Amino acid sequence: MELEEKVAQLLSVPVEALLEGGEFSKQKARELLAHGIGQVTRVSGSRLGLKPREAARLVNAIQRFLVEETRLGIPAIVHEESLAGLMASTATCFPQAIALASTWNPDLVFRVASEIRRQALLVGARQCLAPVLDLCLDPRWGRGEETYGE
Repeated sequence: MELEEKVAQLLSVPVEALLEGGEFSKQKARELLAHGIGQVTRVSGSRLGLKPREAARLVNAIQRFLVEETRLGIPAIVHEESLAGLMASTATCFPQAIALASTWNPDLVFRVASEIRRQALLVGARQCLAPVLDLCLDPRWGRGEETYGE
């Protein structure tokens, strides 16, 4: 692996940067992904307002490009936000982690997480950025609601 390829694996690109007129652009991909990329950000949660099938098609086009047209053929990790469910216009909205923790019902938390996972997989996402696995010991911290509490 060359230095440029190693560095590219540490980077992410917003999906909008790979589009031209709302469609995947191989030309833009050749410019931005010549050495590959580690992550593609927010395909279904972007301002594009894609339906799950459209988002999955876009992810497939990006992954196909990376596998077939880069030297190493390494697919990217597609990540989404999911603090209260997959952050996409067609996804289910759930209570945030701190509210789920207050139920004292691990089975419910598992079922919610399983549904978020299912919805993320439908759009091609393999990583969700939530919950925050930290202890909220100071209520002034701006991300306390993203944790399961103390």
